[in-house]
Amino acid sequence: MKKSLLWLLVVVLAISMVATFSLAGCKEKVAEEEVAEEEVAEEETTAAETTAVEEIKVYKIALSNSFMGNDFRQEMEKVAEIVASREPFKSQCTLDIVNCENTPEAQSDSIDALIEQGYDAILVDASSPTALNPAVERAIDRGIVVVAFDQIVTAEGAWKIEADCDKVSRVQAEYIAKAINGKGSVVVDRGLPGAPISKVLQDGAEAVFAEYPDIEIVAYFDGQYAQGPALEGMNGVLATNPKVDAVFTQGYTGPVIQALQAANHPMVPMSGFPYNGDLLALLDNNVTGIISNINFPNGAVALKMALDILNGEDVPKYTLIEPMFLATDTTIDVGVLLEKIEEGVNCWRDLSYGFTWPMLPKDFPVQVTAEEVVAE
Repeated sequence: MKKSLLWLLVVVLAISMVATFSLAGCKEKVAEEEVAEEEVAEEETTAAETTAVEEIKVYKIALSNSFMGNDFRQEMEKVAEIVASREPFKSQCTLDIVNCENTPEAQSDSIDALIEQGYDAILVDASSPTALNPAVERAIDRGIVVVAFDQIVTAEGAWKIEADCDKVSRVQAEYIAKAINGKGSVVVDRGLPGAPISKVLQDGAEAVFAEYPDIEIVAYFDGQYAQGPALEGMNGVLATNPKVDAVFTQGYTGPVIQALQAANHPMVPMSGFPYNGDLLALLDNNVTGIISNINFPNGAVALKMALDILNGEDVPKYTLIEPMFLATDTTIDVGVLLEKIEEGVNCWRDLSYGFTWPMLPKDFPVQVTAEEVVAE
């Protein structure tokens, strides 16, 4: 009996040991499998992270500009540089600004050089709407995204962004016509010879003035979007036309006011663009004036558009931006909202003459301050 009991205990102990070893073996196997699964998961995560890093491409973008003769172009470039240096743009691209002579030949050669340098996108403020087309098309044929802004090209493959300059000229001309009660002698600034935007502005103004039988365009001058040529041009006009009732300018009103003062001529209604010193000059001399801000279609906006295209977004080929209008006399009805010109609101004594603001739409992902733009 004792032997049987002893034998039974031995058998039970043996079975227990076997079960313990089996259980330990299972635990070790499960642990090994869990470690293997963790290693695989880690490898997959690392591979996914590596793939994600590889997919983040920094695009090489160039801005081709053909004219630096006024404050707007310099400000446009400065804003584009600031925007490109900040997120979400900084991690996506590098921006190089290339200036050339203001001729289609020079800008075409410059664009060809950019093509050979392997840029992913070229932003173009064009010296001609048509003469640049061959160079632009060569870039497009090489798979380069081309965004034309401010002064655009007509090449079909390019994306285009511009302000409604026809509306600008018609609203401003209508304001002038009503300010002089539909009759009088008007002077027209033709802007920059050969510039597409200049022709649009001139044509729109002439079309409106032609609707008033008692309005006569008595003289033209080429303001060239610069203060010196505008002053010289207006001085020349007054030398041969002592009686002027209004002036349609494509740029600076300040030089026009100076020329009138030098000729002892009464102030007359005039139009222009939002240069800080000009707005102050209108206020200081009690001039009836209308100003249009068409600065939104600039390099920074074109930069964002190029990145959207490169990142696969569906971007319309043509974008037209509505201008805004400011005036000293907002009671003249021209069918659009007129913001009153006021010091401390849209013009400032402590900022430079040529400063224009705003330079970016309010919903743009990056905003810059006036102080940053005017800083050296």
